[in-house]
Amino acid sequence: MNTTMNTPAPRPAASRRMALLAVALLAALAVLAGCGATKTAPEYTLPPTGFRAPKSHVVDTAAVQQTQQESMLYVYDPAERTNRLVYNFNARFDRAVLLPVVAGYQHVFPAPVRAGVSNAISNLNEVPRLANSALQGSQTKVNLTLIRLVTNTVLGVGGLFDVATDLGFEKQPEDFGQTLGVWGVPSGAYIVLPFYGPSNGRDTVGTVGDIVFSYYQMEYLFDLAGFSDHALASNVNTAVRAVDTRAAIPFRYYTTDTPFEYDILRFAYSKARFLQILD
Repeated sequence: MNTTMNTPAPRPAASRRMALLAVALLAALAVLAGCGATKTAPEYTLPPTGFRAPKSHVVDTAAVQQTQQESMLYVYDPAERTNRLVYNFNARFDRAVLLPVVAGYQHVFPAPVRAGVSNAISNLNEVPRLANSALQGSQTKVNLTLIRLVTNTVLGVGGLFDVATDLGFEKQPEDFGQTLGVWGVPSGAYIVLPFYGPSNGRDTVGTVGDIVFSYYQMEYLFDLAGFSDHALASNVNTAVRAVDTRAAIPFRYYTTDTPFEYDILRFAYSKARFLQILD
């Protein structure tokens, strides 16, 4: 009888249980280690590569300018910050002073009287229009403006009635800014003038020229009419012209229902002036 005893081999089931227990212990240790560690987002631990560059929040001025210049509304406006401040001032002055005065003017004087005032002022403006038409070398505009001036002065009772337009002689709205443009002077940067509104470098010089011309023209007429107090007459003339001009403009600040009102008005003014010079 064989008394030798053989040691039994380990059972496969016991080996699998030991392996699963080891894996579970390692997993538990990993979880405990993770709970005690500080969590860091993976994107902040990865090194920069060709596919991942450090993020920058610095504004690229050149890129912004490039985008603005490619816009269909782009106008050269290097002093935009200051221009917007003046634009806001003009809007406040318009609402607080000009529009109430215009409303009172329209309430007190009936439409025929207001039309007569507008016609008379326009007839006075035919003189600088005639001068600018001549400076631009346009014989057609000179002829039309001269016909309008004589017709409205004689047949229109000193310009109170616009007979020339009824006869088919259209107004030629020429100013010194347009004359400079015809001469080849570039428009320059966009400018918002206090009280006057949209302009540019060339038109600002033109506005000064128009003011000087109008001053000497009215001084001559004051002398001709026998007004001794030229200062009072000049102030009245300036006030009436300002009210009449504002009453004829339907635009109202900050009523366009768009945050881009400044940009749109800037573009519209620049485009209109460009087309007026080509006309």
